[in-house]
Amino acid sequence: MSVATAKVKLTSATRDLRIKWAEATQKWNDQASRSIEKDHLESFEARVRSAINALDTMQDVLRIMHRECDDD
Repeated sequence: MSVATAKVKLTSATRDLRIKWAEATQKWNDQASRSIEKDHLESFEARVRSAINALDTMQDVLRIMHRECDDD
């Protein structure tokens, strides 16, 4: 799997999770659901953003490596 593909899949899965969570909280909106969102989903989304940033950096490094290897 390419870095770009991994990024798309991660972004898509996170978006799908957020959509499903929004649907769930239409019927389940109490202290427990708010706690799950605060304690788990928010930190998960922050980790996903960090992973996406890391994938961007990895893609840049790989692009440079390929360019430098092709120059030889």
